[in-house]
Amino acid sequence: MTKYIQPKRDVGAFNCPFCGVFSVQYWRRLTLENAQSYLADYKMSECGHCHRELLWNVDRIVFPPASTAPEPHEELPKSIRPDFDEARAVFNASPRSSAALLRLATQKLCIELGLDGSNLNSDIAELVKRGLPAQAQQAFDVVRVVGNNQVHPGVLDVRDDQDIAVSLFDLVNLIVEIMVAQPRRVDALFNKLPESSRKAIEVRNANAARKSR
Repeated sequence: MTKYIQPKRDVGAFNCPFCGVFSVQYWRRLTLENAQSYLADYKMSECGHCHRELLWNVDRIVFPPASTAPEPHEELPKSIRPDFDEARAVFNASPRSSAALLRLATQKLCIELGLDGSNLNSDIAELVKRGLPAQAQQAFDVVRVVGNNQVHPGVLDVRDDQDIAVSLFDLVNLIVEIMVAQPRRVDALFNKLPESSRKAIEVRNANAARKSR
């Protein structure tokens, strides 16, 4: 899974909000009509891949209103995609809303994984019992706690640190990679093994299970 680099003022390369590609950015200042002076605080950046431009005021994109949040993992379940897309759509205007929506998306992901979905903390505990990798557990809990704090006043507020909100998108994608994408890839490869080999593995596992009782 490729790391997403958030667009930032005067940075030489980042993931373009339009094409999604990590690309070099070409910056220029805006001149007044007589070309003798510059517009203070305004700059344009042009994507080296798709050549579309962003207008910046200080450190914020003001036009067009494209989302600067990461794209969803390609194997994000369809039932969760609307929540993820909505979190991306409102990110520039309200990172706080994005965090709450991503928490909801994570709760729905638990349902996709066969859990109850009514209490995210309890669902994470159940996944831990089933052998949830520590990295995935930490990702679940970060999204849970930060998302909760946006609805109920807490210590961490993403309005004070947008990088945290961006990281939540990355963490949801990481959860999907670990809990959905990787198992599917492993299953696909395992099912390509000769049937005799798969049956021998089943017998070995059954014998190991009996010995452990």
